[in-house]
Amino acid sequence: MKIAALVHFSVPFRMAGSETMLHTLLKALDAAGHDVTVVTTHTPQAPQQWRWDGIRGRSCRGPEAAAAMVRDLRPDVVITQHQNTALAIDTARDIRAASVFLMHNDFDLNRALLAKGPDLVVFNTHWIAERYAEQAPRHVVVHPPVRPGAHATTPGDRVTLVNLSIDKGAGVFYRLARRMRDVGFLGVVGAHGHQRRQRHPNVEIVEQTTDMRSDVWSRTRVLIVPSQYESYGMAGVEALASGIPVIAAPTPGLRESLGPAGTFVDRDDLDGWEAAVRHLLEDDAAWREASERALKRSAELDPEPEVAAWVAAVEEVHHGGAGDAG
Repeated sequence: MKIAALVHFSVPFRMAGSETMLHTLLKALDAAGHDVTVVTTHTPQAPQQWRWDGIRGRSCRGPEAAAAMVRDLRPDVVITQHQNTALAIDTARDIRAASVFLMHNDFDLNRALLAKGPDLVVFNTHWIAERYAEQAPRHVVVHPPVRPGAHATTPGDRVTLVNLSIDKGAGVFYRLARRMRDVGFLGVVGAHGHQRRQRHPNVEIVEQTTDMRSDVWSRTRVLIVPSQYESYGMAGVEALASGIPVIAAPTPGLRESLGPAGTFVDRDDLDGWEAAVRHLLEDDAAWREASERALKRSAELDPEPEVAAWVAAVEEVHHGGAGDAG
């Protein structure tokens, strides 16, 4: 089976959660023996052709050129996500290919995209699936896959935030750093959103990285996730693999991903954030207990069954199977 992913961005040029999830799912299709190519519309920093981690990529100048490239590839299945979804569904229909829509959030725009009738919808969480399932007769739930072995390491000593945008909680991060001058903080530049870089003596900022285990998790004692919105929260799940406790805002996605391992604090409760961080840093027994819960939750989130279900659902939609894949 030939597969093309028609998307805005791709790893390694954009290491955000959606792109990382897509790459892992494409790798699974490749491992199952299918021919996979990623076609991007907005990666000017990429060469015209590339191969990364076994997956071929093609960089085009804009949506029209990317759609033409997909037509030339003549795939059996077109996979897409985010802003290119409408284009990808139309392109797939033009060439009589099946369309697969990876849906990463519950924004209202998705109603119009679902109304275009993709052949398969992949919801990244159960809470989103419950909200939209009636509009997606054929669907499957696949949480963003995180393989613990790719992230597990010995935790470090920093309080870390991944993605220094306001939406991801940069304001909370820097206010905590000003309050807690005796604590070392680590800020990781994110792949999307305006990144807020402030200079504080106890804050170190590292650039976006393809090696989170060495550059981030080996230096992190506690991860904070004071996000305004998270449909799931891959960074938190990655941290769990090393037994790193996670303090998070109580979004539906973070509650689903972290479960009983998470410590939840309202985004605007700065006193609550400071108290939760200090409790974990200053009470060794509390940190160890939280670390054990993190490791247990990481094991519960084994991605392999859902990745296998993903491959089966894509193969089924290619063969024109009827009914609900979920």
